[in-house]
Amino acid sequence: MNQRIFQRLYWEQVKNLTVANMKSRYRKTFAGFLWVVMSPILIYSVQSLVFKHFLKIAIPNYSLFLLGGILPWIFVTTSIEMCTPLFLTTRDVLLGFKINPLVILLSQLLDNFFNFLFAFLILLIPTWIFFGENIQGLPYLIFALINLVLGVTGVTWILSILQVFYRDTRFVLPFITNVALFLTPIFYPPEFVPENIRAIIVLNPLYILILPVRTCIYNFGSSEFLNQILAANFVTASSLLIAFYYWRKKRNEFYIHL
Repeated sequence: MNQRIFQRLYWEQVKNLTVANMKSRYRKTFAGFLWVVMSPILIYSVQSLVFKHFLKIAIPNYSLFLLGGILPWIFVTTSIEMCTPLFLTTRDVLLGFKINPLVILLSQLLDNFFNFLFAFLILLIPTWIFFGENIQGLPYLIFALINLVLGVTGVTWILSILQVFYRDTRFVLPFITNVALFLTPIFYPPEFVPENIRAIIVLNPLYILILPVRTCIYNFGSSEFLNQILAANFVTASSLLIAFYYWRKKRNEFYIHL
């Protein structure tokens, strides 16, 4: 009974903090939510124009192909950027109220996810109407997105703990993610990568998490999606287990290093 009450309180805290994060982000802004949603939309629009019309990448329905890769990538990288220093920036809250750090992490991730989801749907609906061939993969999109959020939770949990003990983490990550963008088949297919290094490229854990989302809206195949979602589930489970083990190992020192 006590455990059930604790779990309910835990998720109530996550919900309340998520709502508070969303309200504070848009407070005293002229366009509020519009600014947050427009940023990924503009990035997608510019990249679609450049790669489709200027560089003329010969991929059928390239707009859908890019949409399934670039917006999930933006969600992943912005989540990493926002969540890595989170435990340090909320130091006073963690020390003053003894709130579970995971509550703060989840609330920030959900806030970021809802912003991504709105932008994603705003682009997906008209893009699919004009360029989509079938809707077979759309019912599976929810599973791909849930797995994406859980996988990013594990990754950011690890990084946010690392940042507490190694303060250079947040400065190294932008360099890594910027380089990884060009080394990951986000705006080009994996077939463009030379065969001798293709295996290394496609084993990028972030790419494995993103790929099922792309497959749901672009050239869906049930057997292909099943293999991809199983691989993504493995990455998600591994990241969460590593994060949980690392947290248990470091939690006694955690508050000392904040």
